[in-house]
Parts: sequence; structure tokens; C-alpha cells
Amino acid sequence: MTRRRGRRDSGWATVPALALLTGILALSGCGQPTAGDPDDTVAPTVEVPVQPTLTADPPETSTPSAPVSAAGPGGLFDASQSLTDVTCAATGRTWSFTATLTNSDADAHEFTVAVAVVRTSDSSELVSKEIVVPLAAGASAPVTADAFWTGPSTGVECLTGATVKEDD
Repeated sequence: MTRRRGRRDSGWATVPALALLTGILALSGCGQPTAGDPDDTVAPTVEVPVQPTLTADPPETSTPSAPVSAAGPGGLFDASQSLTDVTCAATGRTWSFTATLTNSDADAHEFTVAVAVVRTSDSSELVSKEIVVPLAAGASAPVTADAFWTGPSTGVECLTGATVKEDD
């Protein structure tokens, strides 16, 4: 007579397999960081303070009394108030510029008069021209740029200005 051991052995064989599976599942959760656990091997997060919201500069409420203001970038003074009787317009499709430039300072200066035509939709420049005008103290001179550009007269605008370089 022989006994069959297969059933009994197979029952005992599943116990170690279940124990092994239970051990693997138990260990799989070990060592996993949680939100509250500090980890000395990881550098701390950099904190940046909230930046203030940018606001526009308030509009100037007074008009400068002098025609030449403080020096800007490159040692240039805004001398736009020195330009008077400014006309910048198109006749048909041809643009021309005229103005009178006055040096109301006690010293002679070399002015640069700028004329530009830009698109009104996006302010992109279509053309620009610079005219250098040396003026003695107290002198005035006409400034012209006849037919400096040919292009449309609608959807564009002419911008003008004047600067004088700071004397060294």
C-alpha cells in the first residue's frame, strides 16, 4: 500500500509561497517618502517672495520750463520743445516734413531731428530719417525733409522729435 503524498505536499508548498508574497507586498511600501517626511539628502526648495504688481507711471502734470530736459541714455537731452511749426504729412503718397528748430540755450549745440512714419495698428516703423542741425546760441533754423518717403497716407502716423548731445 502506498499513500499519496501529492495532496498533502501541495498544500504545504503554498504556505511558503503565500508567506513570500505577503513579505514582498509588505516591503514594497517601505522606504517610500510621504509628504511630511523630511529627507536630508534632498536640497530644500527655493522660496521666492511674491513680486509686486507693476503699475504705470502717473502722467506728468507740469510742463518743463526749459526746452532741453535732463540727459537720457547716451548723454542725449530731449529737445523736442525746440521744434515748432511742425508739419509732417503726405501729399498723395509722398511724405514731407518741415519745422523750425530753435536753440534757446546760451551755448551752441548740434541737434538731431528725427522723423518716422509708423503703422497705427502695431506701432511698427515703416521709415525713419535723422537730420543733424548745428545751431548757435539763440539761433533758429528751418528743418525740412522733402519727399522722404512714398507710402500710404492711411493707417500710419508721423512721429517727430529732437535731441541734443550732452557736451563733454
